[in-house]
Amino acid sequence: MTKTNPFNVLFGVEPKAIISRDIEMNEIYDSFLSENSNSQAYIISGARGSGKTVAMKYVSDKFKKMDQWIVVELNPDSDMLEQLASKLIDEGKLKKLFVKTEFNFSFKGFGFSISGSEPILNISTLLKRELEYLSKKQYKVLITIDEVSNTDFMKVFCHEYQLLLRDDFPVFLLMTGLYKNIVSLTKQKNLTFLIRAPRIYLGELNKRSITNSYMNVFGIEEKAAIKLTKLTNGYAFAYQLLGDILFRSGKKEADKFVLQKYDEALQERSYNFVFDELSEKEKEIVLTAIDNPESKYLQETFNIPSNQFSNYKKALFLKGIIEANYRNKITFALPRFKEFLHFIKEISE
Repeated sequence: MTKTNPFNVLFGVEPKAIISRDIEMNEIYDSFLSENSNSQAYIISGARGSGKTVAMKYVSDKFKKMDQWIVVELNPDSDMLEQLASKLIDEGKLKKLFVKTEFNFSFKGFGFSISGSEPILNISTLLKRELEYLSKKQYKVLITIDEVSNTDFMKVFCHEYQLLLRDDFPVFLLMTGLYKNIVSLTKQKNLTFLIRAPRIYLGELNKRSITNSYMNVFGIEEKAAIKLTKLTNGYAFAYQLLGDILFRSGKKEADKFVLQKYDEALQERSYNFVFDELSEKEKEIVLTAIDNPESKYLQETFNIPSNQFSNYKKALFLKGIIEANYRNKITFALPRFKEFLHFIKEISE
């Protein structure tokens, strides 16, 4: 058993014990580097706790090491155009190339000097001036945004980004988000790049890799590690959570104590949020499915037409709730989610 805890249950923080998603993320990396790339924007989606942030960091860290790339991380909860403009100026490479003493400029709290004589009256003009200069110097910009949602800041940024694409600026965009937030954002008018942007859906982790990880960390045999892997069902957060509980308790198997702590933490840190984000009809469907998961039974119970019921099941799959093979019945993808549903159903009666 290793001496230091390699597991981390904080969302967005890269743990030491990590199951890579090289195949999916290298698709994005290779596409952005390609001269004939069919997209300058990618969206990483998946269930809460599926490892979206860590996956995005894998890509951005690669580009940070490249001389001709500038990586800018934006916070979707504040003015993103201002962030982008100011961070490009703060970037050391751009200061050396772009900032001179001929022209003083100040905009909403940040000030600097820019070479040139034409006045800059708004943030859009400033961004274009920055990107024009970077483009001449053969620099490219990767913008990363974690956990996007349909906010005013995000809508304004997306409209501006689309204009930058139309002007052939070397700007690339990588975003992560929950399924419902991505859908809400892509419904905005005149944002064709979002509709066309390829989406990488993060499903379960490689279970062979999880098993190997548990074997190496805890010094256990394969059979024991497989039992632990089954308890995670490939869910990234569950893999970290179960490993963390075992490590902190000094145990190597999921006994009654470990399972209790595991269920408590899954509910408190993930499943309460996952359940609350479902529509009322989706909640009714999954609560009924714990006793009878047959699609025909559920469809008849709720008097839902076949095509409409298929849409509900597809949404539940894309939200990470059920497994892909959902044609004839509902099988829960999240580990011990059925037990969670039983509990909230019983406690509310």
